[in-house]
Amino acid sequence: MLGWEFPPFFAGGVGMVCYELTKAFSKRNDIEVTYVMPYGPKDLHSEHVRLIAADNIIPNSKIRIKKISSMLNAYMSPEEYMQQLRQLEIKQLSVKEGESTIGKDNTFKLYGANLLQEVYRFAEKVKLLAMEEEFDIIHAHDWTTFPAAIALKELTGKPLVVHIHITEFNKSGGAGVNQQIYDIERMGMHKADAVIAISNLIKNICIEKYGVNPEKIFVIHNANIEMNEGLEHHSDIKKFNKIVLFAGRVTLQKGPDYFVEAAKKVCDYRDDVKFIMAGSGDMLNRMIDRVAQLGISDKFIFHGFYTREDAEKFFSMADVFVMPSVSEPFGVVPLEAMMKHTPTIVSKQSGVSEVLNHTLKVDFWDTDEMANKIIALLNYNPLHAELMNNGYKEAKSLTWDVPAQKCIELYYRLMPLTIKVNQHITIGGIRQ
Repeated sequence: MLGWEFPPFFAGGVGMVCYELTKAFSKRNDIEVTYVMPYGPKDLHSEHVRLIAADNIIPNSKIRIKKISSMLNAYMSPEEYMQQLRQLEIKQLSVKEGESTIGKDNTFKLYGANLLQEVYRFAEKVKLLAMEEEFDIIHAHDWTTFPAAIALKELTGKPLVVHIHITEFNKSGGAGVNQQIYDIERMGMHKADAVIAISNLIKNICIEKYGVNPEKIFVIHNANIEMNEGLEHHSDIKKFNKIVLFAGRVTLQKGPDYFVEAAKKVCDYRDDVKFIMAGSGDMLNRMIDRVAQLGISDKFIFHGFYTREDAEKFFSMADVFVMPSVSEPFGVVPLEAMMKHTPTIVSKQSGVSEVLNHTLKVDFWDTDEMANKIIALLNYNPLHAELMNNGYKEAKSLTWDVPAQKCIELYYRLMPLTIKVNQHITIGGIRQ
């Protein structure tokens, strides 16, 4: 299995999905997973490696982590890659000038001059790694791993499954699609023997925008993300205010501007509501300016980047969680909120809306209706209680055993008959 992030080395939902999916695989006695990611610490005994090592995270050590030196991470744009590369060069320069001890153990490596070079550099490393590994299925997550996955398929002839969590059209809202990334996405989908789409929304994009044969696309929805259900957080803010939460990347795709506009309309109706915007992104400064223009700065808290611990706190505090995404392939964050007994409002343009019944749904652009639904949840205790209790039960029932089983069934479907007969096989490092 090829991915670019794995907790605690992750920047978003894809890393958590990979973790939960492989954890579900590990519950089976007949499965072993080798998960290859671009970057990780050198010292297997460091705290971070201990947290992601099989003995510490996955029961019975059924998942092994293979780390390849790389600068890739989730959601990174070519521009962000160049910024990170420049920061690394500055650190290297300081080492040469004797201003820092960093890098004396050859920590720094040679990296590609841009993100696309790094993607293909990762592919070359994976080809070398394949010489040491036995596997029968290749399972790749998102475009940064597709060149590596295709190289493995061409080198070994093994079946390839590509897992589509997000596309360029989701990230850009259909405007300003990066042609090079689109070409890699399309190549990966067409070279693959099977495509996993995390929602019907994504499946339709694969068909309409990438020309993929519908017969080779399989919709496998995500499931809930494990939360600490016993942890509660009490804040002085809640003594006098209701709290409405936005949590996610502050980018065009996530619809933070629609959240702000709806917040203004709620403030016109109620004066005791505080809005928390947790997350960072290229639209954050614009949102801060817009809140000031609307005269509701005293009603907003901009937290910026948040950790898993912060997420637990925010979901426990919130009276309502809103995900106003413009184009959300799935969206696991509402499930996290529901697991903390927080009522949710999600956009109809999200994959998670396909599987949820105990949530309120709204078009992302309809800020009047979004505000109405927020106010309804704040005003009407029976509605709030219904979504709080039944929403929790629904999210709790969406376990990763189901998508894991569907993936395994797909693996078997792709296995050659001669291998299917064999009782001792390996699927992408998954030994059966």
